[in-house]
Amino acid sequence: MFPKDFKPIFVNNDELKRLGSVDDGGYVVPIKNILSCDLLISLGISDNWDFEKDFVKFSKKPVYAYDHSIDENFWLSRFKENLFKFLCLKIFKPKKIYKMFQYLDFLYFFKLNKSNKFFLQKIGKGEKTITLKEIISKECKNKNNIFLKVDIEGFEYEILNDITNCKNLLQGVVIEFHDVSKNIYKIREFINNIKSNLYLVHIHGNNYSVKETNKDPEAIELTFSRKSLHLVNRENDKIYPIKNLDFPNSKRSPDITLFFND
Repeated sequence: MFPKDFKPIFVNNDELKRLGSVDDGGYVVPIKNILSCDLLISLGISDNWDFEKDFVKFSKKPVYAYDHSIDENFWLSRFKENLFKFLCLKIFKPKKIYKMFQYLDFLYFFKLNKSNKFFLQKIGKGEKTITLKEIISKECKNKNNIFLKVDIEGFEYEILNDITNCKNLLQGVVIEFHDVSKNIYKIREFINNIKSNLYLVHIHGNNYSVKETNKDPEAIELTFSRKSLHLVNRENDKIYPIKNLDFPNSKRSPDITLFFND
């Protein structure tokens, strides 16, 4: 059971939209955020940028993506592995064949489309890294309606202060938190530190992270939205996950019902 701070405000379901995959990599976002943002900063994409593609499709705004893990060696190793499987007649499904040539999709989205940008850089503090503040200062001058996506596999805790310090410029945020049980106080503190500017409007549990039945997930996806975009006029009595908006990250297991303290 999660603290009451983790319970979102009430937002009508018809004001929400799922962007990205109908499994791992998809996030639920208020439509107002999509239509009123200046750009999307995406921290961590790995081999799934379906969220970014949907965001561009519906917002008509650019994406600036950062990820240090998908260099040329990553793509070459991926191609060799999938080519071997294909030659051994182990790849038949269109989705698997797409994965083999996925680098072409990457080039099309981030290279041929000159509005979008990809940076092979690690987010954080230290040598050969870049901070969120530096990204905004460098790439987002005169932008104060930035939408931020954070999926950096546990390193999100290193940049929570940066997000808080930039909250006036952020119009919305989706962030996946990992190792929730040991970091629950950090997450609560973050929610409370940004609530003067951003409401928590959605939560979803990642069922990949549940090892035992009737246990809270160890990874959760949170969506925040600028307060001025919402009028809170009723208590939130919704059940999470939300039908037709939320889907299990792993299709092999059921989605997780979340409960909150009063």
